[in-house]
Amino acid sequence: MRLFTSLLLTSALTAGAVLSGCSNNTPTATDIENAIKNGMTQAMEQAKSMPGGEAMSQAMAKVEIKSVKILACQPDDAKLGVNCNIETEVNTPFAGLKTTARTVHMIKGSDGWVIAE
Repeated sequence: MRLFTSLLLTSALTAGAVLSGCSNNTPTATDIENAIKNGMTQAMEQAKSMPGGEAMSQAMAKVEIKSVKILACQPDDAKLGVNCNIETEVNTPFAGLKTTARTVHMIKGSDGWVIAE
């Protein structure tokens, strides 16, 4: 009985490792959240170089991503990335707490997942 339990546990752990390896083909919610934050940081830097952009950049800095939930991800037509339907909860100083759903096109780059335009 002890041998059977040990084999069952080993099989479960191996299956879990194999299944988790498959998830490398799609981003996690954390990957998408980080990509959104990186995009916001770039937008804030660009805004600073525009007339009146400093105030816009400061307002953007107050945007807080509360959560990112992946609803579904599918490979794109070219098989270069994935299209993910996500739900985000974001708190902004000008609109308050908002939950929205949208589709983002994600590509895995050398530094991790990025949102493709």
